[in-house]
Amino acid sequence: MLFLIGFSNAQCTIDYTYSPVGANFGLSPDTLPVGFVGQMYNEDLTFFLPKDTTIDGLFLEFSDFHITSISLPLGLTWECNNSSNNCHYDPNSSQFGCVNVSGTCLIEGLYDVDVTLVATHSFSSLVGPETIQFSLPFLVLADTSSSSNSGFSMVNPSGCSPITVNFSNNNTGMLSYYWDFGNGNTSTLENPGDQIYSQPGQYIVQYSATQTNSIFFLENITVNSGLCTDNFLIGDVDLFYNIYTSSGMLAQVDISNYITQPFPLYINNFNSLQLSGQSVTIELFDDDSFWPINSVENCGTLNFTPIQQAGNWSANNSELSINYTVTEIPANTINITDTILVHDFPNNPIIIYDTLSNIIYANHSSLSMQWYFYDSPIPGATDTSFSPTSSGLYSLAVVSDQGCVAVSDEVMVVICDPTYQPMLSSNGLTAWMLDSALYSNLQWFGEDGSIAGETSPFFVANENGSYYMVAIDTFGCSYYSQPIVLCSNDMQPQIFTSGQVLHLQDSILFYSYQWMQSGMFIGNNTASMNINESGYYSIFVEDNYGCSYASEEILACNTTLQPVLLVDSNLFSVDALDMTIQWFMDGDMLVGAIDSFYEASQDGYYEAQLTDVFGCTYNSDGHTFIIESQNHSGAIKVFPNPTEKNIIIQIDVENFSNVNIKVVDILGREVFNREIDSSIFPFNLNMEDFSQGIYYLDILFDGNKISKKIIKTTVAN
Repeated sequence: MLFLIGFSNAQCTIDYTYSPVGANFGLSPDTLPVGFVGQMYNEDLTFFLPKDTTIDGLFLEFSDFHITSISLPLGLTWECNNSSNNCHYDPNSSQFGCVNVSGTCLIEGLYDVDVTLVATHSFSSLVGPETIQFSLPFLVLADTSSSSNSGFSMVNPSGCSPITVNFSNNNTGMLSYYWDFGNGNTSTLENPGDQIYSQPGQYIVQYSATQTNSIFFLENITVNSGLCTDNFLIGDVDLFYNIYTSSGMLAQVDISNYITQPFPLYINNFNSLQLSGQSVTIELFDDDSFWPINSVENCGTLNFTPIQQAGNWSANNSELSINYTVTEIPANTINITDTILVHDFPNNPIIIYDTLSNIIYANHSSLSMQWYFYDSPIPGATDTSFSPTSSGLYSLAVVSDQGCVAVSDEVMVVICDPTYQPMLSSNGLTAWMLDSALYSNLQWFGEDGSIAGETSPFFVANENGSYYMVAIDTFGCSYYSQPIVLCSNDMQPQIFTSGQVLHLQDSILFYSYQWMQSGMFIGNNTASMNINESGYYSIFVEDNYGCSYASEEILACNTTLQPVLLVDSNLFSVDALDMTIQWFMDGDMLVGAIDSFYEASQDGYYEAQLTDVFGCTYNSDGHTFIIESQNHSGAIKVFPNPTEKNIIIQIDVENFSNVNIKVVDILGREVFNREIDSSIFPFNLNMEDFSQGIYYLDILFDGNKISKKIIKTTVAN
């Protein structure tokens, strides 16, 4: 018999009707059905994954389950329904999954199918993922295929040495038997015991069963005459009958189905009766009923014992006369031969590992082959060569044309993948390794080299910096992670004001700076900044590692801004600049004086205080008002106003002292200040180089201050 061994994988089907009882996880079926040697095996297992669990009071949430291996007996392999994702399952996306186990069982036995998976949970960043292992019992029975002939049946009539064959006799009740099993054993039992064939080869089984007595059968009966007759007016008799033995009815026709015919009556509507000396009874009747009268006539009863000899025989009494036929099966002897085939095992394959090409191959050719990794079949690896991707122990099983299996010795393969890098994640100054379960030795490094004592998957840095991990697996391969920058979550830059300047404290700690006003970048990239206008300021900084931080916002007021007080006799005014105004005299607040102008009615020192939307206050320059000095205000003339280039200041007062002339812009910045000799008045003030805008002119002489608003326009072309 030729074994057709299959290692092909099959896509499984999830049983969505499955619901675990009493738990939030489960497997259906929870045990593997029995397999048989040489027979195709195909079984789907549906699993239901938990989203969370509680261990010793600690609540864990799962984010990934990875099926890494399933160890199966020779001839079987497995495939998950998510093989495109390397058998990773996120229970938050779907708690269902399945695995298909398929192939041809090759060796009988009771196996533990070991399943290994890696679970990633909410604390894996601290302690690493969890490796979970469990076993499923799996029973593989011997080959149950059978062979049968007219003499006997055999179970497991072919296989790999040694085999045990079960024999069943197909001819019970014979007088004598003789068995020659071809392995040196004989028997005269009707049902002999199992036979063992330990050496490869072809064995001829001879069977003989002898039966010495003939067997006789009653085949038919003909009733020639009886006591009943009908006259010529009525016609033929209407016959019905019962034929029986002590064991029961042999043949019967009831009154409703009477047979209208003359004698003889031929009866063969019964199964052949094997004769053993028993008697047979015939009861025959005639239906003479004529409406409305019912009448049955007894034609007669005959009890006879058929002769146990082949031929045609007769029997009669005063009522009935019959003929009957007896047939014979003569005594015989059954002689049968059949064949048992015992196959040898192929030679154990020898694996060769080509380290330069990273290929393992065998010096063996076979109908079927299967590569294994740590006793777990590798899906799809059924060629004479295989390119391993992971370090570990590999072996090869080969199957002959007759289904006999040989297994190689294991070979150690070491693969140091130069492209692989351990995966890191971080939060603040804390870093951790995501795939630490794959490595036996870990070491964290900083800019100054290895960090003493830091050999766990979890690492807390003392300061901002660039760090990386070196992981060494059990095979001695070293893998370097990408550098990861750790930034403290607790650091916040501090800013403060000094006069008209904003400063960053400890600016040496940072590499780049960006000032912000009300959350908007304003283009300044130095550690300090002049305050040009009041508002809420903060700074965004980065250190040498790219760690970025933002300070809290602080209020900074423009201390250089001084509103210009305009004086016209006893009328004072200021430009509000969208601010609130409060007037003061001699340092005391003038209640209700909140307009942009104020008319003085008594001697004193007057000034205005402006408050912006941020709460910053700005005091104007002050002016001492004396009632007697009012007479000079009308003697001052300033023209032309507006002007494109120059203004002329004219004072129509006799014998006045030197004059101080000061010009400030709308932001309070002084652009002109000079003491002018009274002899050169009228005075020509050149404003050609002044920018277009509003200016305030203060004229001070003889204790008087006269203020004027000047509008500078562009020079006409």
